[in-house]
Amino acid sequence: MKKLFSGEVFFALFLFSGLFKESINFIPVDLAGLFLALTILSVIKRFYKNPTIYKNSITPILLFFALTVLIFTSFFYSPNLELTQGKIIKFVLLTTPAFIIPFLLFKTKDSLVRFLMTLAFTSTTMALFSLPMIFGRGSSIGFVGFNGGNYLGLARACGVGISILLFLGLLNKKLKRYRLVFLLAIVATTISLLSSGARMPIIALSAALLIAVIYPIKFKKGVISYPKYYNKVMGVLAILLIPLAIAYQQGYFNSVIFRFSVLVESGGGNSVQARIDRFSAAIEMWQNNFILGNGFGSFGEYYTSGVVSDYPHNLFLELLSELGVVGFFIFLALLIVAFMRSYSLLKIKNIRTDNLFITVITIFMIIFLSAMVSGNINENRIMLTFLSIICLLPMIFSKEKEVNQLL
Repeated sequence: MKKLFSGEVFFALFLFSGLFKESINFIPVDLAGLFLALTILSVIKRFYKNPTIYKNSITPILLFFALTVLIFTSFFYSPNLELTQGKIIKFVLLTTPAFIIPFLLFKTKDSLVRFLMTLAFTSTTMALFSLPMIFGRGSSIGFVGFNGGNYLGLARACGVGISILLFLGLLNKKLKRYRLVFLLAIVATTISLLSSGARMPIIALSAALLIAVIYPIKFKKGVISYPKYYNKVMGVLAILLIPLAIAYQQGYFNSVIFRFSVLVESGGGNSVQARIDRFSAAIEMWQNNFILGNGFGSFGEYYTSGVVSDYPHNLFLELLSELGVVGFFIFLALLIVAFMRSYSLLKIKNIRTDNLFITVITIFMIIFLSAMVSGNINENRIMLTFLSIICLLPMIFSKEKEVNQLL
């Protein structure tokens, strides 16, 4: 029972609270604030009992602190203080905890698995709640989502959930008695993802899963070798095709099929053209203020003349336009730290084929690719969470002899 009310559970619910909190309007409190407060209380309690932190956490935390200092500094030269202030408040209250908490919360594999399973349970629940909307819409063209049509949030959550349900659930030998449950959950989340109307989460999930499947394959002396669990994956795909074929025949995927056809036939349509316009505007902003950018949250002032808060729909261009090359290279340094640590683990056979390792890397690729076309840094805070987790992986796997040599 204690595990159901743990910091890992509260933290996962905090990260996904933006997806469902407005749908549960009978609770007179802000769920994001509630779950964050419960997470912090749990972290404080654990830290009081065991006041330790991995020394390897210092570098990524210092880099994030440097980025935060730059963000606050930009307040003094930003052209629109109202937009900058609003974005900074969200960064401090929501994005910063999303990045810092993993370093204080996740110490073991079990802790990380509990967090991931909560994400999977939440995404599956949201997928199940979306099914009536999908069935009600039928073959009509339109989006399916929560909170006034947050179809991208639903699609991302489903992509994350599918990765966890597949690698930590269905392919987990310790949980083989629950394989039917995981399979049904994968069916529900896949139908919800393909019916949402979102394109990039589908592309990102497909690319991440393809990489996760390809990289363990070995070619040696003309012989191809692959992990034994591939046979199970093929079996899962064969079974999954049945409900997906039925859903396709009912026209539930017409929206995403239409949007992909527009992407090919009409250059992406209005949505892609709008992104191109924002990309161009962000590049112009960066050229005008190459070193430090125009200020955190300044894109809305430049692109909409300060009418509303806006963003370039690309995380790199957002950093360049608002924080210049200094902000971009600080974030790039964070990515390099995470990449080097994950790359070192890839050299260890029993880790690169470990379901937990594959799950974390796959989810990060899904969210990172999505951040390249939608959402600002605050809306992509779950990406920063998994960036922190990747930096922590060597310590989480520290019981492995080979990893100890790297630490």
